[in-house]
Amino acid sequence: MQAIILERALNFLLATHPIDIQPLEGKKVHFSLQDFPLEMNFICTNNRIFVTTDAAINTDVNITLQSSVFLALFQGEDLTELLRQDKIVIHGDVKTAQLLVDLLQQVNIDLEELLSKYTGDVVAHQVGKLAKKIKSSDNPIGSIKDGITNFLIAPSRH
Repeated sequence: MQAIILERALNFLLATHPIDIQPLEGKKVHFSLQDFPLEMNFICTNNRIFVTTDAAINTDVNITLQSSVFLALFQGEDLTELLRQDKIVIHGDVKTAQLLVDLLQQVNIDLEELLSKYTGDVVAHQVGKLAKKIKSSDNPIGSIKDGITNFLIAPSRH
């Protein structure tokens, strides 16, 4: 189920934002987070991204990292510096990994604007505040849990 949701979200971003995934055409990337149960394969073909959890796929590159490091990449952190600090483990084609990081850094999403179309401004604003808190946190998983708990228990206080 996670793979389907992630695939739809990624392809929605590709359809609604000027993101060029052509450099990743035909590439297969295995991606896993060390501190969150997320392990996926991304297959880039025909200007789409297909997501699978099939372990039998031969990939061009395997990337393993913490969720906070993944968020740091979105914020423009340098891949080479993160590799030097041993915050990312890459096995395989490093050029493919760099292309993927470049792609992630192209994404400029106004989460609140997108979400407000479906949930209304109040909920979208709360989710936006939570996303900003997560981005600035050293423990993003803990921030997600705290934010969701606070939002569900006492949404009017935020």
